[in-house]
Amino acid sequence: MLSSVSFLPSVAPTRVERLDEHSIASTTTKTTNRYFPSSSSSRRKCLCASRGDDDDTATKQHASSLPTTKTTTTKDTNKFNWQKNWYPASPVSFLETDAPNAIKILGLEMVVWKTKDGWSCLEDSCPHRRAPLSLGFIDANKDALVCRYHGWEFAKDGKCVDIPMSIDENANSTACNSKKSCASEYPCKVHAGVVWVWPETGADAFLESSVKKCATENFSELQGAGDNEWGMVELPVGYNPALENQFDPSHAEWLHARYDPESNIRSVSEMADFVPMTKFESFDDDTTEGFKVRHGGYNAKNSKINATRVFTAPCSSRSEYLDEKGKPYLSAHILYTPTEPNRTLMFTKFQAYQFTAVQGAGTRKVSVADKIEKLLTTPARNLFNLYIQNFNTIGDARLVFTGLQHGAGNAAYTLGNQDIRAMHGVEKDMKKRGKWNKAYYLPTVADKGVSAFRTWMDKFTENGNVEWLDGSAVDATPTVSEEEQTERYHRHTKHCRACKAALNELGVLEERLLLASKVLLGTSLITGFGGALVGNEGLPVLTLSLAGLSLLGVEEVRDMQHEFVSSTPRRGVPKPKLW
Repeated sequence: MLSSVSFLPSVAPTRVERLDEHSIASTTTKTTNRYFPSSSSSRRKCLCASRGDDDDTATKQHASSLPTTKTTTTKDTNKFNWQKNWYPASPVSFLETDAPNAIKILGLEMVVWKTKDGWSCLEDSCPHRRAPLSLGFIDANKDALVCRYHGWEFAKDGKCVDIPMSIDENANSTACNSKKSCASEYPCKVHAGVVWVWPETGADAFLESSVKKCATENFSELQGAGDNEWGMVELPVGYNPALENQFDPSHAEWLHARYDPESNIRSVSEMADFVPMTKFESFDDDTTEGFKVRHGGYNAKNSKINATRVFTAPCSSRSEYLDEKGKPYLSAHILYTPTEPNRTLMFTKFQAYQFTAVQGAGTRKVSVADKIEKLLTTPARNLFNLYIQNFNTIGDARLVFTGLQHGAGNAAYTLGNQDIRAMHGVEKDMKKRGKWNKAYYLPTVADKGVSAFRTWMDKFTENGNVEWLDGSAVDATPTVSEEEQTERYHRHTKHCRACKAALNELGVLEERLLLASKVLLGTSLITGFGGALVGNEGLPVLTLSLAGLSLLGVEEVRDMQHEFVSSTPRRGVPKPKLW
């Protein structure tokens, strides 16, 4: 069976996921202004609904009657308050603009939807019978979010504007003006191509959120690679192991290394050799706002770099790498949102300024089989691209191609699978062992980043853990099968508008190919009888051959669809290949 990745168009790939900046596959060379937040920069205010993609905003005023969520209180003012912060909910490009989008932050279920003025975020619960508003639809003519259960309609600020089952206008007006008919609204804004949400409602929440920056406002925006979009996945691991992984750069030289398929030994010919880290230190004082660390390199190609990482609590890690001459080497911005216990959203954007910033900086071996496969698949790839370009059902070939870049092929997902398998194992074992400083043995300089993050969590949070706003306990990490850890639909596809479009188009193509194969087989049978009588079998042979090619196409398309859903092979032993 042909490799489905061969069917992708030759455009710059859009990044699905990279769990750290040490596994990049980008050779972008454009330089941006550097780097870190200025203490003199002015506070920017925000609106609940954005104008366009970025909000330079004014304070949003709300009536005292606005529903208010339970606000967390902390006796120790030196402790971090999880609720009073901006969290990234989704890249704008991932969201449906003509339908509501369900999101979750710190256990709270919300719905984000596009209004005529921008984005709005409401509690994902209709005040009538508590059905999810994300099951509803957007009435563009009324600029309202409609509950699909009984048709209640809500404006962008959560006010109920129509109750269809009201007996008359007076009854409808009375019910709509009741506080009980309002859907709770959360502060919401867009910055740097990301929708940000403040997980607290009420007038005070809008005032407080208007004077606090989201993490991307503290830094210059990266250009990224390909189409300059953020990557995003929902990791099936908790917040602590996800952040630990980010502050442990040396793991890339082993977990993400290329290994010889025969000896199973780390391939030095395809990877720059590792170098023990000799510099890793914190600088500036840790505060409730976060901490900063700087470190050196960890392989033969980047051993002389100087890197600085800024952790902006609770969701941002921004890294800047400089070479030995002080020139830009690599920039990375990674964002995290704890959605529920044992699940964390991760957003990634990278910019490589030098070729050796590419992971390993080695050369992949190209075998004779690779060359033959490329030769055979080129006509099929061109035909597939022509079909998507001209016969897609949504009228947006670029969106479909973007989804195919995300989903077809295993490179990005394989790196993610490697990290997830390791992080889940750590998380499960740590639930049994307790405190990290008793369970971990961290004797090397390379371990100091993990220690810095864990120390900050112990110092500024309650019990070193996330505080869930829905009352969820930090429960025991469930044992999740390898297949569940490496699934792809809930991890990325369901969140991504482009991937859902591509998956739908592949389903349509599968149906069309099946129909074509049936028609061609039927034609072959009918013409075969006639051809046997007159001694002309050319047409039945041709139609039978075309039917066989159609069925081969069906299998290929099914393989491609499978890559949007799971890392487990469709055939053979159901075990994902990690290396």
